[in-house]
Order: sequence, then structure tokens, then C-alpha cells
Amino acid sequence: MSQTSTNPTLKWILIVIAVVTALGAVFVVLYVTYPDDCRAARKLQKRGFKIEYNWYDDNKIWQRPTTVRGEDQSITLDDSRLICQLPHLYELVFWHCDASGLNLDEIGNCQELTWLRFRSLTRFPVNELQKLTTCPVKFVTVELRDVPLKDSDLEVFAKFTHLTSLVLIFNNEGVTDACLEYFEKIPTLKDLQFQGSSITHEGVEEFKKKRPDVEVHYK
Repeated sequence: MSQTSTNPTLKWILIVIAVVTALGAVFVVLYVTYPDDCRAARKLQKRGFKIEYNWYDDNKIWQRPTTVRGEDQSITLDDSRLICQLPHLYELVFWHCDASGLNLDEIGNCQELTWLRFRSLTRFPVNELQKLTTCPVKFVTVELRDVPLKDSDLEVFAKFTHLTSLVLIFNNEGVTDACLEYFEKIPTLKDLQFQGSSITHEGVEEFKKKRPDVEVHYK
């Protein structure tokens, strides 16, 4: 084989090796820098959750998961564990879900959690709301269908010290004027909406006298 034919062949072999090596190095870098919360979010997506991502200053390579949406699902303990692994979680949404398996023991990891939207939940462990007080939650919508509730179950909202908007939708006559005293204790509250309870007009008027800074809407 001539020198002129060998050199071009060797040149291309070296180019291919260099390209493969470079691609391998890029893959290793991407794999090593792939955030743990992104891995958790991918697992949630495989379970049927919808995930929204945003850029963060601490990582210009990867977008971070900031919103988790579950629709028509049964929330399990494993789902809860993965959700609690998202430190940049901003909004958590459950729609038409059976949330009986919800466990928020580690929700304190989500120190950017601001919005909660629990809509048309058929089953819900009310005691889990207590754990959300470890997060700077400001906006809460809770719609519970056929979930047994009493006034004392809502006392937890008095401990949401960042809460500005609270929307409560029930199908439950066990919630009465007595629960309004808990909402009075939320120092940051500006907007209160509720429907489907035994709360009366007289009870609302008394609440307004004590908290004239809160706008109240009820049915």
C-alpha cells in the first residue's frame, strides 16, 4: 500500500477516535452534573405526573423541576418521596386524585414551595397538611370531595405564617363558623374563599369585624 493512501486513512481514523473521545467526555460531564432532583422528576414523569422546568442561576446546564401536576392518579408513598426530593419545587397540583397514600414527612426539603392546588380529591389524609407548615406556602387551594372534616381539622391553617390566599371548597356540613377563629390567626392572610360548608353569613360578618383586612368570598 502506498504512503499516499495510508496517511489519509490514518488521518480519518485519528479524527474518528478524537470525536468519539470528545463525545464520551461530554457524556460523562452531563451524567455527573445531572441534578438529583431532575432524576426524581424523570421518575415522576414515568409514573404519569406532568413536570414543568425552569432555569436556575446555580446551574446553567440543566433546567430544574419547579411544578408537579398529578391528574386522575392515586398518590403513593413512593410518589411522595420523589416529590420531596425537589428543592426548587414551586407549585404542587393534584387534580381528581386519590391522595390517601400521600406522605409529606420530608416536604421541608422543598423550601421554595409557594402554591398548593388540591382539587377534587376523593381521599385525603388531612393530618398531612400540618407538615406543609415547614414550607413558605403563600397560596393554597384545597377542594375535598366526600372527605369527612370537622372544624378542628382546619386549625392547621393558623400555622401557615406566609399564607396570603386560602380557597377551601367542601362538600361537608361539618365545617361551621367555629373554624373561622383559626383563619383569624393567619397574620398574612388577604384573601379567603370557601364554599360547601355550614359557615353562616353571621359568622362571616363577625370574622370581618376582627379581620377587616381580609377579603372574604363564600357560597
